[in-house]
Amino acid sequence: MLTYIPPLEREPQAAAAEKPWLLLLLCLVWLLPGLIGHDPWKPDEVETAAVIQQFMHGAYWSVPQFAGQPYLEYAPLYYWSAALLAWPLQKLGMAVHDAARLTTGIWMALALWGLGLAGRELYGRRYGRVAVITLIGCIGLIIWGHHLSPQVLVLAGFAWHIYGLAYALRQPLRAGLILGLAWLLLLLGGNWAEFILALTSALLLFLFKPWRNTSFGVSLLSALVIAVPLSAIWPIDLYQHARPVFNLWVDQYALGPFGGVADFKAFHAFGFFSSIVLWFAWPALPLAIWGLWANRRQLIHPKMLLPSFLLLLHVLWFVMAGDARESHALIVLLPLSILGASGVDDLRRGAAQALNWFGLMTFGLFTALLWLGWLAVHTGTPAGLARTLREASPAYLEQWDVPGIIFAIGLTVIWGIVIARKRPPGRLAVTNWACGVTLIWGVLISLWQPWLDAQKSYRAVSYSLLDAMKEQKGCIDGRNIPSAPLASFEYFAGITLLQGTKAESCGLRMTIGGEPLGSTVLWRGNRAGERKESFALIVVQ
Repeated sequence: MLTYIPPLEREPQAAAAEKPWLLLLLCLVWLLPGLIGHDPWKPDEVETAAVIQQFMHGAYWSVPQFAGQPYLEYAPLYYWSAALLAWPLQKLGMAVHDAARLTTGIWMALALWGLGLAGRELYGRRYGRVAVITLIGCIGLIIWGHHLSPQVLVLAGFAWHIYGLAYALRQPLRAGLILGLAWLLLLLGGNWAEFILALTSALLLFLFKPWRNTSFGVSLLSALVIAVPLSAIWPIDLYQHARPVFNLWVDQYALGPFGGVADFKAFHAFGFFSSIVLWFAWPALPLAIWGLWANRRQLIHPKMLLPSFLLLLHVLWFVMAGDARESHALIVLLPLSILGASGVDDLRRGAAQALNWFGLMTFGLFTALLWLGWLAVHTGTPAGLARTLREASPAYLEQWDVPGIIFAIGLTVIWGIVIARKRPPGRLAVTNWACGVTLIWGVLISLWQPWLDAQKSYRAVSYSLLDAMKEQKGCIDGRNIPSAPLASFEYFAGITLLQGTKAESCGLRMTIGGEPLGSTVLWRGNRAGERKESFALIVVQ
């Protein structure tokens, strides 16, 4: 009988030097920069901020919306949690988007916690932290791990889902509670497609002997009893109080990247996943491949079988989805990071040192370039580089942010100290890579966040439109305006551009990319430095 017992810990060398608080510190330094201090950016942040603001202004709790239209790409749990956190913090003077973005930090921390527990459950003590370090080192997580977007809640749900499946081999009832809460997150914060993926992966585990027992069935039944009734509260209320919105959600959005029941979409443009996976999942991908090879004689053992099987299902789910977005690939990073942890202590010295030196050279070079570019912008030397960077963000006003400069210097110095530490080769490479990613992100945010914000924010163009509208009355037809500027005009300026049939009677119309010949133009605007996206407010003839 194949019964799973967590393997005896293979104590790496210099075990006494391990300090768990250093992992916590690394996670905090990776997580905190970028959560506050900048306006909502593309993609998704402006729409998410507008939805949260509407909830804070009294919009009905079961209808995520902005610009008078429902926004149903995700179930509303992330918006609820962000609004609850932002409400008291706004009273203290914090911007709604900054306060709400702290919710991302909380959900991301929960995702790291769940992944760490899953790694420890599968491989034993000290391997969970390797899985966490591998995940935060992934290039594809840098932006989305700090983004105002419900996708990070989905990531947390899947992290705890994996832990629940692993834990079910030891503690079925407790695992049922964990799985139930994880599935509740997916149903209330994601969509049906993600829940179906989680449920399918759990049911298919009955094909494998370690999970083919009554105890695991009890775990799944317990999870369903917890998740399904509680998650039904939202769609039932939506059905009762906003039947057309409910029908729209079911028909077009309930299946997330697969569309809806009436508008099912599958198989996006071929090759998208292969075009992003090498950089998006680096270094988890090569580490996972090595982990599979190093443990090739144990592939039927639960510690390898579970993450390998989940990786296969997650990749198939992404490839089959009709809507291809990088954010939907985040869940692939979880089993990759766990598999990467499985072979990290067996990584051959040459490969470990190659990864280590590649990371040191890459992050050292990029850090130097970030400092050089920042000095060029603020000192004018070298002149050519300074001119190019100033033209790229013409709205940026040069400023010497002393706390940010000190933080960037501190990170650079600490990184130099960290890379000199002695550890086993595999862990040295992974840890140094994660520290390098943290360095780049921290220096980028500390030095460049105001420059980036001046380039990406819709605040100035929204205020410009607000000034122009002081002399105007009536509604604005915004039917051809993309969701990001549409949400920004409402979020920053309180100007709602009407959609659908409501816009037909408006005397003003917003255009993008040019207006018809002979139009009476009342206002023009665009983000500073933006060439493709220019707006005009015209009188309807």
